[in-house]
Amino acid sequence: MKLSTLFITSLLVAVASAFHIQGKIIPNAVLNDVSKIDSSTTRIVLNGAQYTAHIRSNGEFDISPHVQPGSYLLEVQSIEHVFPKIRVDIGEDNQVQAAYTGLGIDWNQRGYSVVYPLEIQAKAETEYFMQRQGFNVMAMFKNPMMLMMGFSAIMMFFMPKMMKSLQDMDPEAADEMRKSQADAQKMLADMPSLSQMFAKR
Repeated sequence: MKLSTLFITSLLVAVASAFHIQGKIIPNAVLNDVSKIDSSTTRIVLNGAQYTAHIRSNGEFDISPHVQPGSYLLEVQSIEHVFPKIRVDIGEDNQVQAAYTGLGIDWNQRGYSVVYPLEIQAKAETEYFMQRQGFNVMAMFKNPMMLMMGFSAIMMFFMPKMMKSLQDMDPEAADEMRKSQADAQKMLADMPSLSQMFAKR
């Protein structure tokens, strides 16, 4: 009899010290009609999935079963909108303190306070695709391959004129020009080919 009485007493104490978190998604410019929230893909979670709750058609939610005193991270998991993360602290006297938080923020630091019952607004619509980058002419000219191709094209265009001008030069200047051309051709020959540059290592 004493054991059953002790069990019932401890159960009543646990229930009395437990709490349930209430809140509401309120409309704004990002989400102007909370009734459009897909309840099948949107839910409220505490500490990952320790406690969960679905959102009603009017935007309200109530996290139960009863939540024990402690510190929790409340998130709105949605595939359509991005919501702020909220830190919820429940004291032994069932007093609730809530504040905005986020990734990379020290848990010992508290952000801006949030009223209770919680009022949460969407921050942005979810984007799953990156915007395609436009054509960039300057990036093309910075490419080493394009620079090599441009240098080769210039050499092919000016080489006949240079060869013709060699015939009109004196022998010493012609020898120096031929030597410079030989050094340039050797430098081009030492450069790796396209197949070598893109070969798998």
